[in-house]
Amino acid sequence: YRAFIFILTFLLYASFHLSRKPISIVKGELHSYCTASYEGEVGFHSQSPKAGDTPAQQLPDNGTDCGWAPFDQDNFQQLLGALDYSFLCAYAVGMYLSGIIGERLPIRYYLTFGMVASGAFTALFGVGYFYNIHSFGFYVVTQIVNGLVQTTGWPSVVTCLGNWFGKGRRGLIMGVWNSHTSVGNILGSLIAGYWVSTCWGLSFVVPGAIVAAMGIVCFLFLIERKYRWVMTSPREGSAGLRGVRRV
Repeated sequence: YRAFIFILTFLLYASFHLSRKPISIVKGELHSYCTASYEGEVGFHSQSPKAGDTPAQQLPDNGTDCGWAPFDQDNFQQLLGALDYSFLCAYAVGMYLSGIIGERLPIRYYLTFGMVASGAFTALFGVGYFYNIHSFGFYVVTQIVNGLVQTTGWPSVVTCLGNWFGKGRRGLIMGVWNSHTSVGNILGSLIAGYWVSTCWGLSFVVPGAIVAAMGIVCFLFLIERKYRWVMTSPREGSAGLRGVRRV
C-alpha cells in the first residue's frame, strides 16, 4: 500500500500545480498587444490605409479590442502583477496558518476540503469569461482565496508521506516524489494552452474540475498512516473473546 500512497500523493499535489499554471498562460489573452492606427481606432499591427485596400479584418470580440477589461488599460502590467502577488501573499500567510490548523485535523478531511475549494475558486476565475465579468476586485478576491486554500496541500501530503515511509531512504523517495512539481506545471501548461486562444475560461474551469475530482479521490482512498493490529486479552473477570485494537 505504500506504493499506492506514493503515487496518490504524487498525483494529488501535481494537480495543485496544474491549477496554478493557467494564469501565466492566459495573461497574454487578458491583454492582447495592439497598436494605434488611423483615426484613433485600435488595431493589431495595423498600417495606414491606401486606396483600394480591402477592409481590415474585424477584431475579436473578447471584452475589448486590446484584451479583457479591466486588463486592457495602460496599467495592465500593474493589474496583472496584482493577480500574482495577491495569490502569493495569501499563500505565504496561509502556509503558516495551514501548518497549525493541519496538525489538529485529520489529513484526509483537511486535504479534501482544500482540493475541492481550490478547484472551485480556480474554476471561478474562468467563470468570469462566460458571465462577462470585468470587475478587477472579483479576480483579485478569487486569487486570494485560492492562495489560502492551496496551502492545505503541501503540509498534508508531506505529513502523509512521512507517516508511511519514515526516515529510511528519505532522500531518494523525496527526490523522485518531488518531481510532481514539474509534472503538474507541464500538464497545466498543456491544458491551459489548448483553450487559451478560443475560450480562455476553460483554461481555468478544466484544471479546477480536475483538482476538485482529485479531492474526491483523496477522500475515498487516502489513508493517513499505516496501522498495526494487535490482539488484546480480555480483562480479568470479563467474558468474551480476545479483542483487536489498532495502534
